[in-house]
Amino acid sequence: MLWLYLWLPRLQLDTQAPDDPGPVAVVDERDNRVVQMNEPASREGITLGMGLATAAALCRDVQLLPYQSALEIRRLEELAHGLYDISGDISLDPPCGLWLGASRMVKYHNGFDNYCKKIKHFLSCRKLSMQVASGFTPLAAKLLAHSPEVPLDPCPEKLRQVIRGCPLSATELPEQTQTHLQRLGIKTLDGLLVIPPKDLSRRFDRPLAEYVGRLVGHLPHPLPFYQPPDYFRQHRELPCELESSDQLAPWVKRLLDELEAFLHHRDRVVERVELALQLRNRDPLSLTIGAARGESRAERWQPLVQLTLERHPLEAPVCGLTLTARTLLPRPGQSEDLLNERHGAAMAPAQLVALLQARLGADRVRSLRVAEDFRPLRANIESCPLESSKPPSNRRSDDAAQPAPPALRPAFLLADPQVYSQPLEIIEGPERITTGWWDGEPQVRDYYIARNAQGQWCWAFREPNRPGWFLQGYFA
Repeated sequence: MLWLYLWLPRLQLDTQAPDDPGPVAVVDERDNRVVQMNEPASREGITLGMGLATAAALCRDVQLLPYQSALEIRRLEELAHGLYDISGDISLDPPCGLWLGASRMVKYHNGFDNYCKKIKHFLSCRKLSMQVASGFTPLAAKLLAHSPEVPLDPCPEKLRQVIRGCPLSATELPEQTQTHLQRLGIKTLDGLLVIPPKDLSRRFDRPLAEYVGRLVGHLPHPLPFYQPPDYFRQHRELPCELESSDQLAPWVKRLLDELEAFLHHRDRVVERVELALQLRNRDPLSLTIGAARGESRAERWQPLVQLTLERHPLEAPVCGLTLTARTLLPRPGQSEDLLNERHGAAMAPAQLVALLQARLGADRVRSLRVAEDFRPLRANIESCPLESSKPPSNRRSDDAAQPAPPALRPAFLLADPQVYSQPLEIIEGPERITTGWWDGEPQVRDYYIARNAQGQWCWAFREPNRPGWFLQGYFA
């Protein structure tokens, strides 16, 4: 079977470092030595394994990050989640490696080269440093990813030839074992592979024999395969504490880009995302951002998230971000709104509603829809924006009956009708409304469209048992 191994030597650094950083190095606090560094730090003379004091002396401006294995493992899981659309057999090799079973994927992606290009493109889009190698066993692929040549070839014979020339330092053998082999004159794997397996077991300890057996495929090497969850969740630890929504914007964009890629591969959209902000010495701040219609594009989610952040002042600096999208919905068909946007038309209603909700809060953006009640103050009820209203239930079974045209109603209603004693010019009416007998609040009124002395168009009514006119509202 053919395998790929993805070695990500600067996984934490690539995950945490800003887009345009100065010298940055990751230091393992157990021994205060540099384990990862970027190019600016390397140009200043900082090297892997260098002590903290020496690195700080060489470059006073170097930004030091504590090594976090948990962060790298979490990032590996996120990458495996994204790669699952390209390669089905994925196994994590913490803290900074992934195995990919390539044999079944080569045909699916129309060749080994196309398959590898997609893998590298996925990693490059996330600005990850990588060394990708192939091998006929999992250990062989990992060994070659750490070797000077880093071959990426589907031919087993070529790979075996490269393995024979690999130095012992590229293996996972303990330093004590490597030193012992070098004293015996064995400096490359070729010196080990020429020894028959039985002699190898007799002359050396068991771990060495098992390593060589798994390397060449004589012994099985079972791996646990990754099973992706059915939702999106990604976390980012920030390289430094941030105190404003503007500073958080590029980090939010990274997470939204990941979400867009995740939804694109599944042909899905989401109506709601959850953003959790890890605050210094405080409980996390959890924000729920919704869209009036399902959305997948990062460029659409970005302003909604930013507007929501602006409505929630930060009570403490932010140390990390977590973006979650749980309910995935089928992508709707292409709509007129989408076609209009391509031709530079006005903002789609769903997009406008989402922006208003992000700015004002979801509970402050409402729509009105018609209710089955003729009383003016009960004829409309609040509903969610763009919610399709149910058609009124048919109280007649006569299918041939044609619906009556809608009656003219004023744009402005008074909460309490006012007694009106001035002259009115009747324009239209009366319209008898008899209703409310079923709930103990009966109304019998004759409504008129009228014009007052000031030229205003009014909606006024009279009641059989009460003298005079009552003003209900004004027409716009």
